[in-house]
Amino acid sequence: MRSGRGFTLIELLVVIAIIAILAAILFPVFAQARESARQTTCASNMNQLGRVILMYETDNEQTLPMNRVVLGPGGTGLPDAARRTWASLVSPYVKNKDVFFCPNAPKPPTEVNLDNWAQRGWLSGGYNTHIAGWYWGGGGLPSGEQTIMVPNIATIREVAQFVLLADTASGRSPQEGGNCFGFSADNNSYGGCEGTPEFRQVIQGLTRSATAGYAPIMARHRGGLNLTFADGHTKWHRLEAVIPNPRLFPSGGCSNPEELRDFNTAKTRWLIWNRCL
Repeated sequence: MRSGRGFTLIELLVVIAIIAILAAILFPVFAQARESARQTTCASNMNQLGRVILMYETDNEQTLPMNRVVLGPGGTGLPDAARRTWASLVSPYVKNKDVFFCPNAPKPPTEVNLDNWAQRGWLSGGYNTHIAGWYWGGGGLPSGEQTIMVPNIATIREVAQFVLLADTASGRSPQEGGNCFGFSADNNSYGGCEGTPEFRQVIQGLTRSATAGYAPIMARHRGGLNLTFADGHTKWHRLEAVIPNPRLFPSGGCSNPEELRDFNTAKTRWLIWNRCL
């Protein structure tokens, strides 16, 4: 019997081949496990924010936080320094700002100040852009000015289907030299921030907000995204099931094409009032 015998070249090649095969098998598994962990973290963050929004609603007589506060008394525009997003409104209920950011989203270069309007593009869990305040004439104020109306959760017919939060395309806002509105979410746009090659829209010609853009959602997790609903639950959906599906549109269309966004395979609801359903 020989002692001190080394490996032959063939034996070394066999060992290397076995290691390469194991690596090819295990690395995708590790990558999937890592992505699953990130998706779970993101869903947990959004679930916490959903509870925070409902706490705000409970403390404010069933009034939901507005997606954005950009108008002052009488409907006059506020300067950027005075503008706020929903995240600023609910921030007193939040202990850790990390819940506003998905681990898979682009990282902001500096710490985000939730009261800073210019940094609203970095939020990667966007709030339904249609939960907004608006001015209503004839409010009866002594000054004759209009009064602002804000959404009330009691007006939502299908709370288990009504979307509060969604994964969104995030990055620099227009004030920072980009065109991202991550704080806001709408299912008619998706893929990437406005102006990028990935940006897509289903229904063309819908109204664009000057302060929230088209608010594209983002399939950040295995071809889908996390959604948080008005009853407090969070669920992953495939992107194709959430965006408007033309095959489901009424044969005669809707008198208001904005209402078509609620015709999607997952039956998610984005508008508080939809006369076309």
